[in-house]
Amino acid sequence: MIPMVPALVLVAQAPDAAIQKIIADTAAAYRNASSLALTLTSGTTTSEITLLKAGKLAATVTTGTVVKRVIADGTTIYSDSSTDKASKYVKQPGNTLQQAVNALSSSRGVGVGLLPILLTSPAAEKQIIPGKPESVTKGPDETLDGVACDVITAVIGNAQQKSAYQFAIGKGDHFLRRLTIGPAGGAPSITETYSKITTTPETTEATFTYVPAAGAVAMDPPKAPAYFDERLKVGAEPFKLVGVDLAGKPVSYADYKGKVLLVDFWATWCGPCVAELPNVQAAYAKYHSQGFEILGISLDQDTARAKLETFIKDKNMPWRQIYDGKYWQSANAVAYGVRAIPFTLLIGKDGKIAAVGARGEALAPAIEAALKK
Repeated sequence: MIPMVPALVLVAQAPDAAIQKIIADTAAAYRNASSLALTLTSGTTTSEITLLKAGKLAATVTTGTVVKRVIADGTTIYSDSSTDKASKYVKQPGNTLQQAVNALSSSRGVGVGLLPILLTSPAAEKQIIPGKPESVTKGPDETLDGVACDVITAVIGNAQQKSAYQFAIGKGDHFLRRLTIGPAGGAPSITETYSKITTTPETTEATFTYVPAAGAVAMDPPKAPAYFDERLKVGAEPFKLVGVDLAGKPVSYADYKGKVLLVDFWATWCGPCVAELPNVQAAYAKYHSQGFEILGISLDQDTARAKLETFIKDKNMPWRQIYDGKYWQSANAVAYGVRAIPFTLLIGKDGKIAAVGARGEALAPAIEAALKK
């Protein structure tokens, strides 16, 4: 997700075929693993993680003397910390791996966030390298923890600031062994290592069973800062739309009466938005004939209309787009309090909000549920 910060102006250079294959093989390795165990070390934090794609996860996150645990049993997610383990723990519903990994992320157990993409994104190969790299090169092979690795470096940024992302990927199993991030040409500021990787971890029912300390009280998870107006809730009516589409025609929710509508706040410069696009297109192809529509609200800047129109044409996006060129001050972004993208609202046939923020693996079930009402 891209927060409300200035966009980088990037020059894209597509990786060559050999590098593309390494990236695709890596995404496939994580996608095809029904179970996985590994140790992730990032700075002073070490995470011991065991997971099943069925939505079960057990993790211990150690930073100095503080130990946090996250247990997902397939229906409920539990977490606690050694600082208050005897008195309280967090309990929340969750039956998908995405929800379990999100809980682990909130415990700072997944480093800078590449691991959740590898584990849960259906289009991970398009998200492993963030944004649009200026260059992607393959360096000399390395051996890490006895594993021969391909080493790929992506340089990302603009004339003022460039960052280098380096990935060391096992040649045999295609799992990530090391990630470094830092200024291009300089020493890494972040180094993550991934070790003790196995796709056949020894697990029992107890592995994913949480037993709270005697007398500990279950608490709701802390509320995350909202990146949209908190009045946008399921069952509420959406705010009035402002503006016209690219053809100059005014847009209102009345245009979609009786339809299920996905309102998609996005931009061509937003890497996660572009990465989510294949999922959105697949939903449109599958459900459009059943009464599903999409309305894009572009947060592209005032000089980007031609780029936006070309992008829409090249990517075969037949749905309408509202664009006013005001970037984060776009009239609808301001009206809806949108401070990070991608952000979506699913509007039901009754004109009320049916889902907030549905994307990734949550999008199709939300659409299907709304179409049935």
